[in-house]
Amino acid sequence: MNRIVYDVTQLAHWPGRITGIPRVIDELAKRFNTLKGHDVVFAVWVKDLQALCEIDFEQTILERKGLVYKYVGDSDIPQPVQGVTSSSPVGVSRRSLVKRAAKKGLRISGKFSPRIASKLEAQAKQLHMKTYRHIEFTSNDFLVIPWGEWWDQNFTDYVVAAHKENGMKIVQVIHDVAPTVWPQFFEQVAVSPTVYNSKVVPMAELVVCVSQNTKRELTAWLKQEKLHVPRIEVMRLGDDIKIASKPFPPHEEAFKISGLKGGDFLLAVGTVEAKKNHYLFYYVYKLAKQRGIQLPKLVILGRRGFHTDDMYDIMTRDPEVKDSFVFLHDASDEEMTWAYEHCMFTVLASFHEGWGIPIAESVARGVPCLCSNTSSMVEIAEGKGVAHFAPTSSEECLQKILEWVDDPKKLAAARAETKKYKPTKWDDTFAQVIKYMEI
Repeated sequence: MNRIVYDVTQLAHWPGRITGIPRVIDELAKRFNTLKGHDVVFAVWVKDLQALCEIDFEQTILERKGLVYKYVGDSDIPQPVQGVTSSSPVGVSRRSLVKRAAKKGLRISGKFSPRIASKLEAQAKQLHMKTYRHIEFTSNDFLVIPWGEWWDQNFTDYVVAAHKENGMKIVQVIHDVAPTVWPQFFEQVAVSPTVYNSKVVPMAELVVCVSQNTKRELTAWLKQEKLHVPRIEVMRLGDDIKIASKPFPPHEEAFKISGLKGGDFLLAVGTVEAKKNHYLFYYVYKLAKQRGIQLPKLVILGRRGFHTDDMYDIMTRDPEVKDSFVFLHDASDEEMTWAYEHCMFTVLASFHEGWGIPIAESVARGVPCLCSNTSSMVEIAEGKGVAHFAPTSSEECLQKILEWVDDPKKLAAARAETKKYKPTKWDDTFAQVIKYMEI
C-alpha cells in the first residue's frame, strides 16, 4: 500500500482567516484526512530539526481554527460541532493544557529572571523536539506538497535528497509562476521560488497546476531553462463555499460611516498587494472625478500584503477620492458573504493570477465580475457574468464599470448569465488529484 505524506506546514502556521492558497491546502487536507483505504500522514517542516515531522492533523489543524470537529451522518468530511470551540474543555487535549501552562510559567519567570527563563525555554524546546516523529520515506511513499517552503533552501535540499536517496514520489501543486513572470511585484528574497521550481519540479512524479495558463507558463519556463518537463495536469479549484451571512456584519460601523446600505457599492476581494493592481482603481476614480462622474464606492476586502504602503496612503489621503474607498482587512467569512450579497458587482484588476478564486466565488454566488483580460482570468467563467478590461488601462476599466453602473438592464443580464455557471465542488477537485496520482 502506498503511504501519502501531506505537507501542511503553511496551514499550521497561517495566521487569521484562511483564504487563497491556504484555503486550497485546507480543503484538500480535510479530504486526505478522511481518505479510506490509504495510509495518510500529515507533516510539517521543523526548521530546528531540518526535517518533515508527523503531526496529529485533527489536533494541530482543526483545533487551531477554534473548532471541534466530528463526523455527521454519511458525510466523509468532519463538521464543526455547534457551540463548541477549542477553548471549551471538550475541545482541548490534556497535552494542550499542559503546554499552555508551561508557556505561561515561562512568561512569568521571564519577568523576574530573563536568563533563567531563557535557559528553561531552551531546555523545554529540546525536550519538545524529542517528541517529534521524523518522516522516514520509502519508495512506496507519495509526498504531496500543496505549496512548499520554497523560501527555505534547506527544505528544497531535504526534498531533493529524500527523493534521490529513498525514491519517494513527489506530487507538487503549482498555484502560479508569477514570481518568475512578474518578479517586480514580489519581495526580493535570498531564495526565490525559481530556485525551488528548478530543483523540485523536474524530479516530480506529478505536477498539478490550478489553471491551464499556469501549466502553459510553467511548461514554457522549464523548456526555456532546458529542464525536464514532468507530467503536468490541471485541477479545477472548488468554489462551492456556503457561508451564511449575518443581517449586518460586525463591521457595521465601518459600513455606516461610509454611508453604505447595500446595493450601492462595488467589491474587490483579495490581498492588497502590488500584483493585484489596486492602483488602477485609484486612477479610475480620479479619471471619473475629472469628468464629473460619480462612481459607487469601492469596498476593498483583503489583508494587507507586500509593497502597498505608498498606495494605501495615497488612496486613503487624497482629498478628491479618499472617501470612495472602504478598506476592510480582517473581515470574517460571514462578513465577506454579506459584502458579496449586497454589492452591485465585483472587480479584480490583477496583472496576473494563478487562478482567480475571487472571480469564481463571485460568479458562483450569482454576482457578476469585471476582471483583467490576462493569465488565467479569462478561463474561469466566460459568458457567465464575467467581462474583461486591460489591467493597464484606466480608461477601459472605467468604461466597463459605467456599462453596468449606468445601465441596470445590462447589469441584470450579467446577473442572469451567472446562473449558467456551475460551481465546482471541493470533493470534485480532490477526486481529480486522486485520479492523477493513480492510487
